[in-house]
Formats: sequence, C-alpha cells, structure tokens
Amino acid sequence: MFLKPYRPKSSAALKGSDSKRFRQRVEAAFPHVSVDQLVPAKAAVTQVKILTHGGVQSVVYCVDKLPLFFELDGGQLVPTLYTLWIVPDILPYFTTHEGVLPKLTNGADLMLPGVVPLGVGLSMYGHFKKGQLMAVNLTNNKSAVGVGQLSRSSDDLYMCGGHGVAIKMLHLFGDKLWSHEPSLVQQIPLVKTKALSGEDFPALGSEAERRKAASPATPAPVSFASVAQTEELETETAAMTLESQEDPEFDEEAAEEVSPELILKNAFLSALKNNGKKLPLPLLTSNFYRLYVVTEATEQIDLKKTRYKKLSNFLAEMVDQGFIVVREESKGVDKITSVDLEHPEVVNFITDVKAGEANGAASETPLFHSELKEMYVVTDVTAAFFTKLNYKRGEGIPAGQIKKIVREYVSKHGLLHPLTKLVRPDDTLIELYGNREASLSEMCSLITSKMEHSYQMCSGKDTSGKPLIQMSLATRSGNKKVTLVSNIEAYGIILAEFIKLCKQGAAASTSVVKLPHQKHEQLQIQGNQVRFVHTLLTETYKVPPKCILGLELAKDGKKNKKK
Repeated sequence: MFLKPYRPKSSAALKGSDSKRFRQRVEAAFPHVSVDQLVPAKAAVTQVKILTHGGVQSVVYCVDKLPLFFELDGGQLVPTLYTLWIVPDILPYFTTHEGVLPKLTNGADLMLPGVVPLGVGLSMYGHFKKGQLMAVNLTNNKSAVGVGQLSRSSDDLYMCGGHGVAIKMLHLFGDKLWSHEPSLVQQIPLVKTKALSGEDFPALGSEAERRKAASPATPAPVSFASVAQTEELETETAAMTLESQEDPEFDEEAAEEVSPELILKNAFLSALKNNGKKLPLPLLTSNFYRLYVVTEATEQIDLKKTRYKKLSNFLAEMVDQGFIVVREESKGVDKITSVDLEHPEVVNFITDVKAGEANGAASETPLFHSELKEMYVVTDVTAAFFTKLNYKRGEGIPAGQIKKIVREYVSKHGLLHPLTKLVRPDDTLIELYGNREASLSEMCSLITSKMEHSYQMCSGKDTSGKPLIQMSLATRSGNKKVTLVSNIEAYGIILAEFIKLCKQGAAASTSVVKLPHQKHEQLQIQGNQVRFVHTLLTETYKVPPKCILGLELAKDGKKNKKK
C-alpha cells in the first residue's frame, strides 16, 4: 500500500476535542492496550490526508510527528510498525523466515509456504477471522517487520494445503510510511529469541513439520540457519507469484482493482487533466491515443483485453458521456474537435506526480533511493575481535564489509602464512573459533556464524568509500559564472529531485551535463550557487560537510556582490 510514494493532500493538528475523540477510537479498537502508552493526553496529534500511488485515499495519524496509525476503507484503524515496536502485543503475529523479507519489500504478499505453523491440524494457523489485522515478524527477531490482513480465516488457510496467500501486506519496514518523517526513522529493534535445534524446527513443508505440535499462542520466533532449509526456502519464496495465480479469490480481487477498462479510463482522464489545454485541436483520434493516453497509463494498455476491443468503441462511449466531441473528416478518419475540461469527472480526477508538480504540491519523488541491506551485529563473543578495528558491541556491519575487515586484521597482524596462504590464529582468534588454521573465506564464515543476522533500511546516506562531492565555478559565454557539482548521485540522491529543489530555492536555471568516460553526471547551475548547494546538501540531504569540497569558492561570490 505504501511501497510507492504517496501524496499528502492536507495536514492539520487535531484540537482538544478531536484529539480526545481519536483517543477513544484507539481505545475502542484496541481495548487491551493502554492508550496513554501510544497517545498521551497532552501529545500533539496530527491528521494527514494522503492519496496513495494506487489512488486510494487514506488518513495517517501522527503523534509528535511519528506515524502511529493509518485508516483503511471504512475507517478501520491500523497500527504502524512504530506502534508495534512500542506495544508489541497490540496485534497477533505470523512468523516467517528472514529470507522472505526482501521478497515482501519488493511487493509480494506473504504466502503460506513462508509461514511458520503455530500448531497442527486446524490449529496450524491459529483461530483468526478473514480480514483480521496481523503483524509479521521473523524467525530470528520478535519485532514486527510488516502489517497486513488475513486473506482467509484460519480454517480456510488450513484447507488450502499450504498454497496461496496468507496475509495481504499493507505496511512494511522500509516503505514510504516508515520514512514519513525522515528525522525520526528507526531500524528494526533486535529482540532475541531462543534457538531451537534442527529436530525442534524441521524443514519447511516436511512431514515432520506438519506433525510437530506447538503452542497456539503468539508464535515465538526461532533461529533458522540450516543450509538445506535456506535452499528450500529460496525455492518456495521464488514461487510466490505462481502461488497467487493458483488462488482464484486472489485473482478476482486483483482483477477488480486493476481491470483493463479502469486503467484505460484513468489514462484518458489523466490525459485530459494534464494536457487538455495544450491539445492541438482538431486532433486525430489515433494521435491522441498514441501521444497522450498511452503515456499517462500506469500499466501497458491492451485494447483487445478490454470490453471495447477497438479504440473507436471506447471514444464513442466517451463522446456519449460528454468528455469529447469527435467529427468524421473522411471515411475512417476521425478527429477530436473539442474537449470538456469542466466535466465533473475531469475536475474531480486526481492525477499522479505530474499533477502534483503542476499545482505546486509536494512532490512524490523521494529524496533518497532506499535499499534493504543485509547486516551482521557485533555480539559479546565477537566484541574482542571487532573492538580492535574500532567497531562497538551491538554495531551493525554490512555483510559485504566483513571480508574486507577480516583481510585488514590479518594484514595488520601478519597472520597469513606465505606458503599455505592460511591464516594462523592469534590469541583473539583462538578465543573466537579455536586453534586452527583457515582460509580467509572460512575465517569469515566462522566469525559471521557467531554474529546476529539482521537487516537495515539505508536511504543513500552511507558515505563510506564514496567519491567526494566536488563544487567548482566556471565561466561561460558573456562572462557568466556557473556552478558545477559532481558526484552527488554517488550519495543516493535522486538527480531530478535535486534539480527541482535548486530551481525553486536558488531561482536559477539548472541543467545536467554528461561527462566523457564517467558514469555520473555533472550538474550545472547558473550563477555562483556554491553556498546554496552546500546548505542544501548538508541540511536537507544530511551529507557530512567533510564529504563536500569547494565551499571556499562561495566567499568570492559574496565579494563580487559587495562590489
């Protein structure tokens, strides 16, 4: 629901009576939870009305700027991940395996093969009703990573035989609602769980698993590290999309949401809304469809799959509804002669990003590219090793950097045998994995096996190993100065959004220049805008000042202005 950017329509602080009414709604929806824990009496509650990328209107309730609830159709309150991290027992849980999380963040629903059963028989998936709100956590962490609705009742899930959709995901770790307030974003809290043996936790889909009895209460996540289990999990999660195609109920609901007729009609209305005043009338109907309607469609349009079958049939219906006037110029040649931009459906139709930018509304384009990174957390066992390399206990290290850190430690202490190319352990390594020689790869595996596995959502702010942002001045024709900025894309900054902010903030023409033999592009801004660019990078994008070169050039700009 929030994987793609949404557009805020309005934001208003709730007054005393409205805030009290909201507290009563929370108490009625979740009577087993203390309201003061989530919405203190004197807290600032804000109501933000939004339009999702799919065209669904919703309301987000923020308490002290932190999004804690959002509404579904019908006004049902749904807690966000931040709420679940504050009060974990506000919703019941389904547990899945850590390898499923990247699939969920790519837009997949939680399928039955990825759910850890709660028991056997009819108790395998608890005792829940269809549409009930459920939280999702991982086998290695009790903290919630997503919220959704049950696609079927628990009994129906059992009758599905381990196939089909279990939970239709609404909100996930790393989506746009999670990053609603960039200054308050949090990573998943690490709540450790007791590890079970392979006998206690058999492989997915095995007969032993189906016969295994467990408590029907809220699931207790477990550690899952078997290589064979991981391979089987990857096979099952890769088949998630195929499972949804085998589920008739899922297909029917998806077809209602994105029917070909609806896609075509929305593209038509969007074309009139965004380009109605620019249409070069009279306009050939074929050109109108090819140049304006197709480009506005959210998905590829196939007229043969609609009930119209032909473009002429669709346009004839639009003529009947009063959107356009079509005149037949000659046999088989039709032209649109006029459009009604005051038609109620056109006036009330809300378009996507283009309309928001045209009306001066907040852009849906995010400031940063978000990325889910695999991390390993320094534990008590490995702390002695990593503290020598300036890493603290509890600090997360990207999986790709572990081998680099190990290689640096081995080189620094001269532990690599010149002939065998094996690492001779020192006292620290002996305490960590015993007195044995191992290759660098084996050493990395031994160390990571004693660390906590986790995930972290990164927003393009990791500056390690990246080129510095270079600002410089140049002179163009007419002795006009321009500011040149390089390497900003290396910091995860979206160039189109940065250009828009430069045009609005500096009121200066901004363009992109391709550099020969380089991957990144160079930004060219009219005038000496060094100080403005530096402020924008450090305050809005939170780029460390040490990563930016060229600020001293701003002084020359100020002196020239004084003269």
